[in-house]
Parts: sequence; structure tokens; C-alpha cells
Amino acid sequence: MIPMNYSIPPRTLALLASVSERLGEVNAAHLHHPGPALLRAHRVSSIHATLALEDNPLDRRAIAGLLDGRTPDPAQPAELEALNTNRLYDMLPALDPFSGQDLRLAHGELMHGLALDPGTYRTGTMEVLYADGTRRRRTAAGNISSQVEQLLHYVENDEAPLLLTSCVLHYGLIHLRPFTAGNGRIARLWQKLALMKQWPVFAYLPLEGFIQGNRSGYYAALEFADRQEDSGGFISFMLERIDEALHELLTRERQSLSAQDRMATFLLALNRRTFTRKDYRRMFPELSPATASRDLAAAVEQGRLGKAGTKRLASYWPNS
Repeated sequence: MIPMNYSIPPRTLALLASVSERLGEVNAAHLHHPGPALLRAHRVSSIHATLALEDNPLDRRAIAGLLDGRTPDPAQPAELEALNTNRLYDMLPALDPFSGQDLRLAHGELMHGLALDPGTYRTGTMEVLYADGTRRRRTAAGNISSQVEQLLHYVENDEAPLLLTSCVLHYGLIHLRPFTAGNGRIARLWQKLALMKQWPVFAYLPLEGFIQGNRSGYYAALEFADRQEDSGGFISFMLERIDEALHELLTRERQSLSAQDRMATFLLALNRRTFTRKDYRRMFPELSPATASRDLAAAVEQGRLGKAGTKRLASYWPNS
């Protein structure tokens, strides 16, 4: 049985609000389609991180070489894992995150040449040993197919925000362990797939790297959810990682924007007639007050903005 219930402490609500706000900023800044170089860097980072969580020894340079066409060593399963994962990333846009058939298809690609039964639900009982070695959990296999369908149906139809239920999907697939191998990798990819269907930025956001950066916390959160039969703590953990990944993306991209690009982005998202320097800095919190003032002064000089008042009390409006 999958424990789909979860608690929502104030911390989770605060994280949900923060992630939602950052996703709004991503939309306003049109950060959905990175250039080829950035897309490749994110892909290498994501593959490295999700495989490192499963103790794959390849570093980023080795994975980049494989993606660039280096012939893999047939005696190195780690290299085949990287190539399979890359091919599955390419397939993701065409897959349905709520289809059990697509889940098996994805697993078959992920574990091709690495497992005896890729794309097939396990038929035997699996024993789960927790990190401290003091407790074991046995997972039966008699109704794996129906439990997976129940989980997918729940995530697709529940009225809770997808940011929450996608974490339940991630946890649920790891809890069920529907396959004999590769369950962690497919669970992380399947949450990514569910999120990217609603927010395209998740297609290239290197969330896996932020999970791998707190590996011990990740496995502790999964184990705690099992013991408590409540995935609330795991949801909080994942929202923290999503929040961190979005913050890093926004900070890096904003720093590369020119003053004119920043102003265009801000005005596109503006939902009021007048605004202040404080409102401008709220969208670009990494800017110093002096830089924000220079941006606004330049826009006034160029005729893009009107202005009334001086210094901090000044108000601005778009000239259109």
C-alpha cells in the first residue's frame, strides 16, 4: 500500500509560496528555452547527479565525452547507464507522466542492457534495508501494476498543487519499487516529467544536482517518510531543492541581462500603472540600489518611463 497522506507544516506552505513566486519570475523573464550550450551543460549536470546518487563513478567530463560521441566501453556498465539516461531525457517530451505504459517504456530505455527485465514490473518480493541497518521493509509484488496505476491516477486527478503531488509521485515510486532495478532514477525522472508538462523550465532545470548535493538528506527524508507513513517531510525536502534550483537559475540569468533587457522584462510583467524603485528591485533582488536607480534613470532618459518625485520617493510609469 502506498502512503499517499502527507502533513503540510508551515514550512511547506512557505516553500510552496516561494517556488510559485520564482516560477512566476521565470515566466516573466522567458527563461523556458535556453541556448544549446546552456542546455547541454544542464543535461550533463543532471545525468551526472542522478547517476551519482546511485554510485555511478563517472564524472561530468566523462559524461560530456559520451554525449559528444565518444565510443563507450562495453565493459563499463556505468557508461551505458549514462547513454541510456541521455536517450530517455530526449524521449521525455513525448511521454505521458500519468501512463503506466509510458512508465514501463521509459524504464525499458533506462535499463536497456543493464537489467534482465527492463520495462517489466517485478514479480518477486523485494527487501529494503534502511541506512542504519536496523530495520528492513519487505515489499510484495502481487499487485504492483494496480498500485502504480493508483498512484498515477491520484497524481493526475488530485486537486492539490502539482508541486506537492509530484513529490508524492517521486516518493511513491521509490516506496513501491515496481522494478527490480533503476527505481530511484525512474522516480526522479518521472517527477521531472510531471513538472515539465506544466512548467517547461523543468525540462532543463538541473534539479538532480541539488538533490545530489544533499544526498544524505535525500535518503534520510525517504526513510523517514517510510517509517512515519507520511511523505510530508520528503515534500518539504524536495520543495527546498526546487526552490534552490530556481533561485540559482534566476540569479545567473539576471546577472547576464543588460539594463535594457531588465527593464523590458520588468515592464512586460508589470501589472500596475505606477511603480517605485522598491518594486523594481523586488523582481531583481540581486541589484544594488545604485544599479536599480541607474536602470530607472536610463529608462527615463530614453523616454521609456515617466517619473514624478525624487530619490526613494520617486514613482515611475511606462510611456506607451
